[in-house]
Amino acid sequence: WKWTTSRSYTAKSWYKATFQGSIHSVSWKFIWKSWAPPWVRFFHWLADQDRCWTADRLARRGLQHHDPCLLCCQDPETVDHLLLR
Repeated sequence: WKWTTSRSYTAKSWYKATFQGSIHSVSWKFIWKSWAPPWVRFFHWLADQDRCWTADRLARRGLQHHDPCLLCCQDPETVDHLLLR
């Protein structure tokens, strides 16, 4: 087993090998330890994981949606567009 220095298989080594890199951001520590209200932390965590129900996410699921951003009516509605632009 190449995932441990001792070359022995453990449940911990399997979990680490399976899920290594599945959390694409280390900002989750910052999010959950912040002093923001819980609903703000939860929304920030959802946005960081690209789990907000924006038009692009609805389209990926085959659900009815309004493609352009409702705020600017120009660019497609994505998490990045809503929060960073």
